Amino acid sequence: MLSLLVPLLAIGQTQLNVMVDDIRPGQNILAYDISVAIPDFGDVIRATAHITYRVAAREGPLVLDFDAAFCIDSIIGEGGRRFDATVMSSSLAIPQWGNVGDTLSVTVFYHGTPVDGLFIQNNVHGSRTAFADNWPDRAHHWFPSEDHPADKAYASFSIEVPAGWKAIANGAFSSMRRLESGRTVWNWRTERAISVYNMVIGAGRFAVTEMGSVDGAPQSVWVFPEDSARALNGPFRRVTDIAARYTDLIGPFPFAKLAHVESSTRFGGMENASAIFYSERGISTGRMGESTVAHEIAHQWFGAAVTEKDWHHLWLSEGFASYFGPLYYELIGDHETFRNAMLRARTTYMAATIVDRPIIDVAQDSLFLLLNANNYQKGAWVLRMLRNQMGDAAFFQGVRNYYETFRDSVVLTSDLQMVMEASSGQSLSTFFNQWLLQPGYPRLEIEWTLDGNGLDITIIQVQSEDWGLFRFNLTLEIDNGDEVNRYLVRVDGLVTQLVLSQVGEVEELRWDPDDMLLVEITEIGNG
Repeated sequence: MLSLLVPLLAIGQTQLNVMVDDIRPGQNILAYDISVAIPDFGDVIRATAHITYRVAAREGPLVLDFDAAFCIDSIIGEGGRRFDATVMSSSLAIPQWGNVGDTLSVTVFYHGTPVDGLFIQNNVHGSRTAFADNWPDRAHHWFPSEDHPADKAYASFSIEVPAGWKAIANGAFSSMRRLESGRTVWNWRTERAISVYNMVIGAGRFAVTEMGSVDGAPQSVWVFPEDSARALNGPFRRVTDIAARYTDLIGPFPFAKLAHVESSTRFGGMENASAIFYSERGISTGRMGESTVAHEIAHQWFGAAVTEKDWHHLWLSEGFASYFGPLYYELIGDHETFRNAMLRARTTYMAATIVDRPIIDVAQDSLFLLLNANNYQKGAWVLRMLRNQMGDAAFFQGVRNYYETFRDSVVLTSDLQMVMEASSGQSLSTFFNQWLLQPGYPRLEIEWTLDGNGLDITIIQVQSEDWGLFRFNLTLEIDNGDEVNRYLVRVDGLVTQLVLSQVGEVEELRWDPDDMLLVEITEIGNG
């Protein structure tokens, strides 16, 4: 459920912790038990959703997001009571009433053709398949839910599929049984609460390869038989190592298993908790690379386990995955690949049309338009700059503390700031406010002159006035032919002027030589 509200900022509240979209305050969904039968032919599903919830702030009724295209066969509540429900275009109101604190359940029996969220269709090789694809709020097109990331819940899935098919879902494998018809029923159950957009099922004819385990969690690859060799020798060859490196760096692997699944997702990859779905076209054509896999595995920690509470803080998911995905290469000693990936991200961001808007863009009410270079590439650069400001030890300890504190929960940007300030002992208000709430980035024009042994430097911020001014430390490297010296220059205000004495001869000045800043620098003259 998405309710777009104008944020009312309380005293002391900023957009670092604002929620624009919200959940229904009177109910807390605890668990979904979903049974779905995928037909041998056609696209009409029969399904059951058993929903357990707590009355949180007021008496009922229970209101769920649900697609009115389905035919509801019956609704049964506590004590076997049958309900007639009020069905609107995208919601279902069930008149079951309870007292605050009560834990209740209801079961919805329904059938019909999903118009979105669950797709029954032929794959790229012409074989019939069924895949869910929920992001951002499309799960309610195939099961009744609180379709918002802030209300995490446990989930179990019972998936009945045609003979010869396999079925995958979130969580650990529970059982598989064969029916007299030859059809099979596959059962999966999560051991941790996850957001609805991460709850998925997938079914078809798969070649399944076990890839070992990480932290006791089995890793596997589920691809169409025609693509198995290409996938295993290509993008998925190091999935276990990637997950192990992140486990060592960030904290325990989040879930009971991790399956990498070739699917019909509209995205290049979708980080569903413990069951990542990848584009079938990307895999079958060989275009999908290992960088996509590393990105999606990183999401298991950031996005699936620690989830943004409000869509306008999407960078806490996509920015983290866009940084930690490339970081895998640094972890294995391939520093050049990591650095090149970050430089490409910077170029992509600076060329994007979105630079005139901030990362936390509360004015944007189209969720799909939040999938932009702000939340991906600029978000990754925010983390690179934060690491540079804090130092490696404090930054990675902060990341570990952030994960440990908010695992299986939901967060806003203010939560990350709080943890990072505690880890570093620094006030990070200026950093977070300027990089997340201001649009754009610093554009500098630098003029320098050498007068005897002194170096006169003038730095002017020339970016759009609408972007505002930035405050940051800029590394200057001076090469005089015999030695190289480094200086840290504090850029603060429209114009920064300084004099460096006793620098000797200057063969070359290098600004931000390690590419640690999201900044554009132009030398307008020197002498």
